[in-house]
Amino acid sequence: MFLKEKCYANHSAILRIMAILFVFLFAGCDTTVPQAEPLNFMARVQSKTEDGVRVSSAVLSPEESALRFSMPLAKQDIQPVWVEIENRKDKELYLMLLSVDPNYFSPAEVAWRFRASADDISNTSMTLPQKVEYFFDAQIPIIIKPRSTVSGFVYTNLDPGRKAYSIEIIGKSEAHAFEFFQEIPGFESDYSETNIQTIYSPDKIKNLNLAQLRQYLEDLPCCASGGDRKTPGDPLNLVIVGRGDLVFATMARRGWDFTETARLDSIGRTVVSSLFKSNYRTSPVSPLYLFGRRQDAALQKVRATLNERNHLRLWRAPVNLDGEPVWVGQISRDIGVKLSSVTFISHKIDPIVDEARLYVTLDTIASRSLRAVGYVSGVGFSDRTSGRINYTKDPYYTDGNRVVLILSDEKTPSDRINYLPWEQPPGRN
Repeated sequence: MFLKEKCYANHSAILRIMAILFVFLFAGCDTTVPQAEPLNFMARVQSKTEDGVRVSSAVLSPEESALRFSMPLAKQDIQPVWVEIENRKDKELYLMLLSVDPNYFSPAEVAWRFRASADDISNTSMTLPQKVEYFFDAQIPIIIKPRSTVSGFVYTNLDPGRKAYSIEIIGKSEAHAFEFFQEIPGFESDYSETNIQTIYSPDKIKNLNLAQLRQYLEDLPCCASGGDRKTPGDPLNLVIVGRGDLVFATMARRGWDFTETARLDSIGRTVVSSLFKSNYRTSPVSPLYLFGRRQDAALQKVRATLNERNHLRLWRAPVNLDGEPVWVGQISRDIGVKLSSVTFISHKIDPIVDEARLYVTLDTIASRSLRAVGYVSGVGFSDRTSGRINYTKDPYYTDGNRVVLILSDEKTPSDRINYLPWEQPPGRN
């Protein structure tokens, strides 16, 4: 017992020394990510119209918000969302601020965060009352008079990389909901570096029906390949059917973040965050390979620390289901960090990988975007006697099935979800 404790202490000490070395290594490096042109958010405005109501919106990057407000709002985890509402009706309408962010900041809260004059990066300094008035004037009015247009900002909580939000407009006996999903300029992720439209030429994508899709998925390899592109990595236990914007908006609404690309600074920050148990919502994940390439997108949902997270990888498959894109993926839950003979430092996964598969299924049910769900074989059964391990030597156990989640633009209550009569995982009989 003493020997085990001593080895663990040495292991922990080594990891912490490495983290300190990373801090010193990157402290003098310029790790700035190229950003969008200043105040370019107006070029990214998205507009939607429904029954006499037109809503336009754009999310500001940290650099854009700092320039617009002369204060570094992102450093206080504040992200302005610009909104314009045109009321073409003959009656008064109202903006539901909570729909944009249930925990939005009031103008006075924002001003209080920047009450110290040192936080003011403009040429002229304002008093606290002046700052309150300044942020109040920039906020969008919630009352939209008949035949009028209002615009301004909602001060939301910072979402790095992407933001999914709803803008709800209500009136007497009516309600309108406009869904938005936007990527934040300057954020480098696997998905932003991948041109999904050019991965396959149109003639290389096969359109399948449900029966054909089931057979195709069952014939796929059990697992993605590791960094050497030949050793089996984590099992391919997840399939999502839907357009890319629908898939990622659904995940974003449930708190999933795109992961950053693996760069020196992001890897260093990951090591430090893991060892000192701090939060890093967009930390990179290691590449796995399928269809001859690394993942097209990776997402994660982090707990209080980076060591505990659900993360998934997705690859656009060369098939559609009745015209809708098919994404093949892998999901697992990280429960700690460890030294690895393969990748030097690695996260340790929860060996019961079906639990992470269940988690993402429940998440899509809660999003109300799930139209149908089913299970197909193809991974292969694994228990404690089979000895199956992933690329970083972690054992895993599974019933051998892949979950297939078919999404829809229309909100679907849980009692309206179609359960496909395919494989029946344990507990469903």
